[in-house]
Amino acid sequence: MMTIDGIFAQLNGLIERREWDKVEPFLTGCMENASELKNYGIYITIGNELLDFYRETGQFEKALNLSEDILLLMEELQLEETEHFATVMINVAAVCQAAGRDEEAYRYDVRALKIYEQALSGGDIRFIRLYQNMSMLLESRKEFEEAAMLLEKAASILENKPEEKEQRADLLTSAALLRFKQEKYEEGEELLKLALSLYEASGNLPGEAEDGEELHCAHYSAALSGLGEAAFRREDYETALAFYEKAASVSASTFGESEGTRLLCENCAAIVQLLHSDCQNPS
Repeated sequence: MMTIDGIFAQLNGLIERREWDKVEPFLTGCMENASELKNYGIYITIGNELLDFYRETGQFEKALNLSEDILLLMEELQLEETEHFATVMINVAAVCQAAGRDEEAYRYDVRALKIYEQALSGGDIRFIRLYQNMSMLLESRKEFEEAAMLLEKAASILENKPEEKEQRADLLTSAALLRFKQEKYEEGEELLKLALSLYEASGNLPGEAEDGEELHCAHYSAALSGLGEAAFRREDYETALAFYEKAASVSASTFGESEGTRLLCENCAAIVQLLHSDCQNPS
């Protein structure tokens, strides 16, 4: 008998062996079997997995055709007001976004949000991914206020989850940088201070990043750099230099001589020159 656990065990085996050419025929075969057995739960679950595979491999036309099939089936099964339907819509929105169809993606996300708000409690962690996706789409439309608010709402869901300090700090850092884009530097700085305290409290400050840690390192470096910018705008150049130097160190140890590392080092050099000039020409 076909089971979800058995299917995922075989799928994981293909992925571990990097047999990428076998993934699509395996998943489509599982869906065909599920359809013949009228096991729609497995059909939808595996369809979602195939949808992600198509998105990750850039096969957007296949993904969009499949998403239409899954959503129509769920509507026929009268599942269109369930959180499962909303989750599929979020995946479809991600496909649209990857394909450059941002307006369509946003419409799917808005509909998914309405369902989630009816079906889930406000503190459900499934809101986080949705808020992040919507924030990115709003940022691309330069609607920075709304984008920042969604990230702050996402961060608030993790407020009482101490094991998620780093993820909450990442969300706050992203929200702070959006506040900077609105020229709300004081609000952004307060968010970054909170983010930095969470990174430090996590006991897992990045140095040499291991697999899977690069994103946290990027956000940590961005938080330090943002605090450097805020201090620079206040003309507190020594504090700005300290933050920029630390950001550059994290960036260099994580990403090497990247463009980001180079820019941070240039900021440090410019501030050193400014401080030297101030010493040479005291007011």
